[in-house]
Amino acid sequence: MLNKTILAIRSIVIAVGATAASSFVGVYGVYLGATAIEMGWLQSTANALGNGGQILWGRISDKVGQRRPFLVAGSIILALLWYFLGIVDTPLELILVYGLVSFFAAMITVNWFSLIADETESNVRGRFLAIINNLSSIGTLLSLLVMTFFFSGQVNSDITIAFFAAAGSYAISAILMGRIKETRHSTKVVGSILKTLRNLRKERLFFNYLIAMNTQGYFWSMAWPMFPITMVLVMKFTLTDVAFLTIASIGSTIIIQFILGRVTDRIQRPPLIFLNRILLSGIPLFYAFSRTFPAFVLLEIYSGVIGGIQNIVMNSYVLDIVPEKQRAEYLSIINGFNGLMYLAGALTGGYLLSYLMSGLPLYEALLYGYLIVFAGRFLSSLLFLRLKEPDVRGRAPLQLYALLFRLKPPGSPSGGTIRFR
Repeated sequence: MLNKTILAIRSIVIAVGATAASSFVGVYGVYLGATAIEMGWLQSTANALGNGGQILWGRISDKVGQRRPFLVAGSIILALLWYFLGIVDTPLELILVYGLVSFFAAMITVNWFSLIADETESNVRGRFLAIINNLSSIGTLLSLLVMTFFFSGQVNSDITIAFFAAAGSYAISAILMGRIKETRHSTKVVGSILKTLRNLRKERLFFNYLIAMNTQGYFWSMAWPMFPITMVLVMKFTLTDVAFLTIASIGSTIIIQFILGRVTDRIQRPPLIFLNRILLSGIPLFYAFSRTFPAFVLLEIYSGVIGGIQNIVMNSYVLDIVPEKQRAEYLSIINGFNGLMYLAGALTGGYLLSYLMSGLPLYEALLYGYLIVFAGRFLSSLLFLRLKEPDVRGRAPLQLYALLFRLKPPGSPSGGTIRFR
């Protein structure tokens, strides 16, 4: 079997299993009785280990010089961890196991896209990535739809359907990756991170973008512990409801990405990026005042549109503001700083909500929490007014590096879950 065929099959398998299952992690924490503080630790630990792990695993695998051993080993480990997620029964266990899932998922991510880069020529890579990403999105949608027919309304038994499916998908992934025949390897991460950090101010466009993204990233992640608490404790949504909401978000993302993919290279991107960040601040207001399921469906469609804009336009912009020979290194810096901000923001959000709940009813505590997040997101959006279009002759197509730098879903029902590969 050809390597490209194996890669495509694996993309569908993981989408049907782990990607679909990740939609339920945050809400399951609330079902297990997690407090606001514990939800903060769940989201911050997962995202910090996921982002930091990309830097670590990228450098380790580049030194080894092969991708297949990491993909096989990572798949086996993740199959076991997803199985354990299906049998945890306390919030602490969920935090610990999901943190490990995120860390080893980072091993898969960097080696997965590096393998694709090694196995495809640059003139067809974008087309191949578009195909497998579309297949993955369709696979996730169909998987979530099928799962709703198996859910019985008993959360503890229903969640095993999703989590055990994720475990099975990684078991199949290990078999598929074992059949890959690596033909070549090209190192992506080079240079000294410390030296690059000292010289960041010289890259003004990148430095302004880094400051703006991380400032808003702090307020962005503050809402992550609040989202699933709202879903479960206020709205009383079931896993079936969460599945349909995720489907609405993914569907709108696919549509907007298809539209923007055709126009991004012909427009000025900073104004659209600024608009995207302003729109992002509206999500906590939606959560604060929405009180019906149809309203949350509209929220997820809105969130999916924002996610599509950020995936296409912002990734395209980042590729043009980093030094060409240090793209992976600069993007590892973004991932590293984002991980720190997500850690701090999610913990702050969890502790803030816990403090508000100590003196206010849950609804009012969430309302004030969302208003604080809205204010922070909106004001930090103004930093994006400093962005300028780089002086380049042509626009770079969506490449491997852009896909390694994946922003978190803006309004995911489970909060800031990571994207599995």
